Amino acid sequence: MSQPEEDVLVSLDPLDVVEHVLTAENLEFDRTEDGDLAFALTGDWKDYELWFAWRPEADCLQLCLSVDLQVAPEQRAAAFELIATLNQRAWLGHFEVWDDGEIIFRHAMALMTGERPSLAQAAAMIDVAMEAADRYYPAFDFLVRGAKSASDAVTACMFETVGEA
Repeated sequence: MSQPEEDVLVSLDPLDVVEHVLTAENLEFDRTEDGDLAFALTGDWKDYELWFAWRPEADCLQLCLSVDLQVAPEQRAAAFELIATLNQRAWLGHFEVWDDGEIIFRHAMALMTGERPSLAQAAAMIDVAMEAADRYYPAFDFLVRGAKSASDAVTACMFETVGEA
């Protein structure tokens, strides 16, 4: 008698679970030298690079998404202000600026020792990251490329569209 797929995945590395999700969606991915799982997805505004990392010392599965915008040193204060405002609106995950100026969305799932994420949980992590990136990319773009203030950048992206054009 064969086990259901979810039962088989329990014994696998958490990144193997993510591989199953990406394979089911016909997405190409690579394992990096560090053992991370890297892939790309097309969003509403651009193609995003994402990667999952398993941190066994913390029993944590982490997903990062690069917004692919670099914050210049003179824009850091405005970027931090913008990120603080946007992170208040994010229910899951958060944006941050790395030391090199790269804007990243990061989301993590803490797991009990020996526990693995379900396929649905791994897929949901990807959905959360893509939704946040697509929703707030215009604000980061206005700040970085348009030289707008943090408040102007937030105002530009904080509207709700009703219906379709």
